[in-house]
Amino acid sequence: MKFRHSSGCLLALLCTRCSAYYLPGTYPQEFQWRDHMQAEVNSLTSAETELPFNYYTLPFCKPPEGVRKSLSTINPGTILTGAQIQNSPYNFSMLVEESAKAVCKGEGQENAYGPLTDDEVNNLKDKIHSHYRVRLILDNLPVTTNDLDEESAELMRPGFDIGSEDSGNFYVNNHLMFKILVHKTNGQYTRAQKQMNIAEIEAAAEAEGGSRRHLLAGLVKESSPAPASTKKPVGVTSQTVANSAALQDDPDIQNPGDSMFMVVGFEALACSIKRDPKRPIDKKLSCFPEGNPNGVIPDKQMVEKGGSIVYTYDVYWEISKVSWASRWDAYLNMPGGRVHWFSILNSLMVVLVMSSIVAMIMMRTIRRDLARYEGLLGDPNTNADNEESGWKMVSGDVFRAPTNSLALCVQTGSGVQIITSGFITLFFAALGFLSPASRGALLTAMLVMYLLLAVAAGASSVWLYGLINRSYEGWHGVAWRVAAYFPGITLLVLSALNILIWHTGSSGAIPLGAFFSLISLWFLISIPLCFSGGMLATKQELPPFPTRTNQIPRHIPPPHWASHPTVLFFAAGLLPFGTIFVELYFAMTSMWQGYFYYIFGFCFIVGLLTVIITIEVSVVCTYVQLCAEDYLWWWRSFYRGSSVSLYVGLYALWFLLSTLHALSGLLSMILYLSYMALLLWAIWLAMGAVGFLSSFYFTCQIFGSVKAD
Repeated sequence: MKFRHSSGCLLALLCTRCSAYYLPGTYPQEFQWRDHMQAEVNSLTSAETELPFNYYTLPFCKPPEGVRKSLSTINPGTILTGAQIQNSPYNFSMLVEESAKAVCKGEGQENAYGPLTDDEVNNLKDKIHSHYRVRLILDNLPVTTNDLDEESAELMRPGFDIGSEDSGNFYVNNHLMFKILVHKTNGQYTRAQKQMNIAEIEAAAEAEGGSRRHLLAGLVKESSPAPASTKKPVGVTSQTVANSAALQDDPDIQNPGDSMFMVVGFEALACSIKRDPKRPIDKKLSCFPEGNPNGVIPDKQMVEKGGSIVYTYDVYWEISKVSWASRWDAYLNMPGGRVHWFSILNSLMVVLVMSSIVAMIMMRTIRRDLARYEGLLGDPNTNADNEESGWKMVSGDVFRAPTNSLALCVQTGSGVQIITSGFITLFFAALGFLSPASRGALLTAMLVMYLLLAVAAGASSVWLYGLINRSYEGWHGVAWRVAAYFPGITLLVLSALNILIWHTGSSGAIPLGAFFSLISLWFLISIPLCFSGGMLATKQELPPFPTRTNQIPRHIPPPHWASHPTVLFFAAGLLPFGTIFVELYFAMTSMWQGYFYYIFGFCFIVGLLTVIITIEVSVVCTYVQLCAEDYLWWWRSFYRGSSVSLYVGLYALWFLLSTLHALSGLLSMILYLSYMALLLWAIWLAMGAVGFLSSFYFTCQIFGSVKAD
């Protein structure tokens, strides 16, 4: 009952906190009519290769002022993911409509890029064939081809395709039609910014943001049935052109007075239009047949050696009722909210059933066994039929030190560090502190938490080592091993992968300076904190085990099939995997296909339920093993807790064959398998630590209840 009450309080707390936070983004920025804005470009990405590339490695026009990196976006998260955000040649003037504006300025032929060399042609064809996408950013909002004003039945995916392939010919999308959604304000943010009044800025956001995204609360709205048509709504249409033209004649726009505008949406439609670089740009050509003279679709721009490409773009505007505080809502829309709730309810039912089983074991079975055991001790004339049996028979061996106890301590300490850092990061993400507008923030926060919680790894591993061996002698070796175990092997794997990625020229390769910075953080922060945690553990007095250990090990009888270690191992991981199955699909889709994922409230609750179910399953399996008079529970409880990673691994293989079947190239396959292997190893250690520590606590409790003979 206490656990159920605590779970309900936690869920209520999350929902309460979610209603108190709107999704944070960049600092609110207001623009006046005709104010200049410049889009930025992120790395090119593809779900078929998982190798990002710098935007300017392709034959694209560069800005006249030169290419510059966006220093404000550089952090460990963006470096590790290969995100390189730079300025672009795409410029806009607030609420000024433009048609067929040339992108190239003074490169090669007038308004054109070219002529293309063999290397440029091959590079562009390769990226088109691999379905690479261009990811532009305006006022920190990513571009998308979806209609941000419409409810979509699909996940939102940023960017647009570089080009298309048809019958062996390659065509580049050299014409872009932008639709920029803006929200009209009274300049309250600008006034508050000039006065550096943070309270006034928050008050302005509170007054304006009528429909903020509430993390969990916002997902309740998404639980409504998806529309009958699952066709992805296109953002830029012929109606967009008409609406923008009407907006140009609006007297309120021509004479805005004190009114200002904020960018709340960024959409694009990319198409291929063949233009002659020696002729003036025809501003009447459009991506829509009805927008072209006589309704004719223009010829496409083919990628060929010696050819020149004229890059152009249109700019259209639309006044939106979406406030700045709500502008990320459409991007982070997660269809199928009902599925998430059903998953949580299903997990809650499993928790209740397992809690009932554990309660029955603790309150009925164990108490009955203890009462019978005490009766045997009190009456020496009891019949031989009532001879002691079951888990009590192994009281003299249950705390016998396991084989290779040092490895068990190291893996348990590593698992404690991984699961605590993961849950703390997820908790802050669920409260909205890790905004998607702050790119790389989630990975950076997780890295920082992992480094700082090395103290927990050192403390738990050294304490467990001392408890098993009844002495802290040699604890320095334990602390060193746990400090180097997971981080060291992970860095070795990343080093090997980095060498392979570096040879491709991908921006996903970690720069040498950043790589040495990671190693420095490991040596200067993680290892000292791990030793500090071990030192703190040595200050703790070692508690005695509830029972004395016999000198001669007891014979273990052959187990029944139901209590066989292999059966218990495979059975233990089923229920935890069933809990995370739904969220695992959305997380994997976001991770490997470039979609947005921001339902960390659901993710945190599902993760918490998974840990609770793992604890309960571990307790039940350990009890079954001890009832079979098998006292070798130390390593087996760790394996049973980590068995969920086996099912996650099988799911990862199924995901590769069913969803990532288009993954091309040996290196892409190596990257997927390597990164998933590291993830599975982290899950193995984290859930293994949960399973072992819960079984250890349970064993100490039940044998502590047995009166000494």
